[in-house]
Amino acid sequence: MTFGILFLGFGLGLLFVIPPGPIAVTLVEVGVNQGRSAGARSGMGIAAGDTVSGGLAGVTVASGGMLPTAVFDGVQITSAIVLIGLGAIMIGRPGTVESMAAAITRPARTFFFLTALTPTVFGAWLAILAAMPFAHHLPSSAAFVVGSGGASAMYHVALGSAAGEFGHRLSGVALVRITQLGGAAFAGLGLTMVLG
Repeated sequence: MTFGILFLGFGLGLLFVIPPGPIAVTLVEVGVNQGRSAGARSGMGIAAGDTVSGGLAGVTVASGGMLPTAVFDGVQITSAIVLIGLGAIMIGRPGTVESMAAAITRPARTFFFLTALTPTVFGAWLAILAAMPFAHHLPSSAAFVVGSGGASAMYHVALGSAAGEFGHRLSGVALVRITQLGGAAFAGLGLTMVLG
């Protein structure tokens, strides 16, 4: 059973990390500007942050702890507003992401903290784990988080490395379009949270 949950976590983890959000777009920018090694280290930082956040959410859910409804609703609305705002910035001012990426000197540490301390990441983990039939079984939740963390590591390290290896082939216009696509995905997710 644990292997099946591990595999489920991996599969769902891939589905969750593929849409290009601000962290993934910044990862691409770091890879393009700083090379393959920096891109790979950035991807490892994201995966570690995902796993830590997922682990904390798993312990919270498995122990029966959940946020009070009013607090959960407040976090969800705040997260939706942040997503819409980030999406709007990425669509309207895509150069902001490039400027942020250029300022990153310790990619693994920076991306770890960006991921682990982003409230929407923790909130998403809470929602996902609470919806699972094994939500209150800590070993199963741990297997799911490890599987999802593996998917995050595979995807983000590959994305960062590929950006470093092939990014020089991307035109400035292509990078702008990637950023705007990620912004549209985030704004759409935020709107879905508000309207849903």
